[in-house]
Amino acid sequence: MSKLYDLVELLENNDECVILKVKDNMQMQLICLGCFNGNETMFRLTKGDNHTCTIFSNTGKSFSWQWGISGHILVTDSVNKCRSLIEHCITDDFGISIEP
Repeated sequence: MSKLYDLVELLENNDECVILKVKDNMQMQLICLGCFNGNETMFRLTKGDNHTCTIFSNTGKSFSWQWGISGHILVTDSVNKCRSLIEHCITDDFGISIEP
């Protein structure tokens, strides 16, 4: 089974955020991770004390939620799993710090 790291490429890493772009033809592999729909095209995670995660899809829509020092938003287990996979891909696999 693939990891999210195998399905994305690092598009941007700056002072504000990290952006991951889904590689071409990875829809089925995303679905197999158990929490994605397969239509995702990019993931953005902001850096700092509070984090906003945004998932962009090929439908032109996006979905965002945040967590951090100022509190948490209630999300489903599936969305929390997405957050975990995205965050670990960025921090563990790419070795990028998202904390201040």
